[in-house]
Amino acid sequence: MRLFLAAKTAVFRTVPLVRDARVPLSLKLIAAAIALLVISPVDLFSDIPVLGALDDAALLTLLCVWFVSQASKHVEPVPVRRRPGSTLAIR
Repeated sequence: MRLFLAAKTAVFRTVPLVRDARVPLSLKLIAAAIALLVISPVDLFSDIPVLGALDDAALLTLLCVWFVSQASKHVEPVPVRRRPGSTLAIR
């Protein structure tokens, strides 16, 4: 369950950074190449039924976390201000 939540958070952070022009193309290409290698038919644990999908999910989650950490160095954080009396943030 924890892996699923980490994957969800990582993917939601990764997609906008992939689209951001401030993130270097080389970083995007490295991440894409690693992702293709992870999901390719050549697999480390392909003979074991359950571990084949789990290792891919874990590696893709780690890749997303790594990409977010590296891409965040190139992107300034967007300041978030709170609307008075609301729990919603305005960008």
